[in-house]
Amino acid sequence: HVDKALKDANYPNSITVKKPTKFRKDIKFDNENKYNDDDEHELADMEDIGNLIKTGMKMNGKKTEKKEQEVVRKEMVTERIRESLTKQGYKVIGSHSGVKLCRWTKSMLRGRGGCYKNTFYGIKSYQCMEMTPSLACANKCVFCWRHHTNPVGKEWKWVTDEPEFILNKAIENHKQMVKSMRGVPGVIKERLEEAQSRIRHCALSLVGEPIMYPFINEYLNLLHGKHISSFLVTNAQFPERIKNSQYITQLYVSVDAATKDSLKSIDRPLFKDYWERFLQSLDNLKIKKQRTVYRLTLVKSWNVGEIADYARLI
Repeated sequence: HVDKALKDANYPNSITVKKPTKFRKDIKFDNENKYNDDDEHELADMEDIGNLIKTGMKMNGKKTEKKEQEVVRKEMVTERIRESLTKQGYKVIGSHSGVKLCRWTKSMLRGRGGCYKNTFYGIKSYQCMEMTPSLACANKCVFCWRHHTNPVGKEWKWVTDEPEFILNKAIENHKQMVKSMRGVPGVIKERLEEAQSRIRHCALSLVGEPIMYPFINEYLNLLHGKHISSFLVTNAQFPERIKNSQYITQLYVSVDAATKDSLKSIDRPLFKDYWERFLQSLDNLKIKKQRTVYRLTLVKSWNVGEIADYARLI
């Protein structure tokens, strides 16, 4: 610097200084909009990485946790299933329930005989509503007359309708179907009017497994609150649901076979521990302090020869 000053009297003002670089303020980086102040709390410190690995957490833990908690539930009845059930005479209610006019209801409206409930208990078939709050089942029985058009499953994984909605729609649809019997040859006017004015009994045995419905106890309470008695049939694959069920006017368990092998071939259950569930269901039915029924299903060429096994089982 001394040498330059001796040679140049204007030093250091004579030095050409580079203009300062101007940075563009409108530059956008790819991740500019993705950054959030809250994200800094989702970053893991070096000393915490080991703990995160042990607990199986991911680096973006909060976002991952939210995604895991968001379970998307689908409707049980697809359009194809709904169309098939409708052709069979069902009135599909909401996303998983159904009601249908029983053949014995039609028969008794026309002055003919009623079902066994009329013979045994004096229940008028034309004042009985047959429905189910769950069209799904855990079995695919060979003798099922529903043509296997209903869904199957081992647990409830669908959109759930409120019990009040199901009951109101079931009563509404049932009365509409009864009304449609007006003008049918042989229908007795007084019975038709009585059937439309009041439902006195509900048979939860239409199709599927009614006890699968998560709010079955609440639904039963609504029935009883309207002075409608309840007969519920279960296929003996949900022993805990039987154990935890509240008051039912009469609870049935379908005993479709007397041995493990025949139960597998006849009911074609989805559960691997179907036999253990079956036996536990029978045990749980035994301790219920209410009216219960073991309903034996005997099918020619399938299990009629197991009478002695049935006797030992019961």
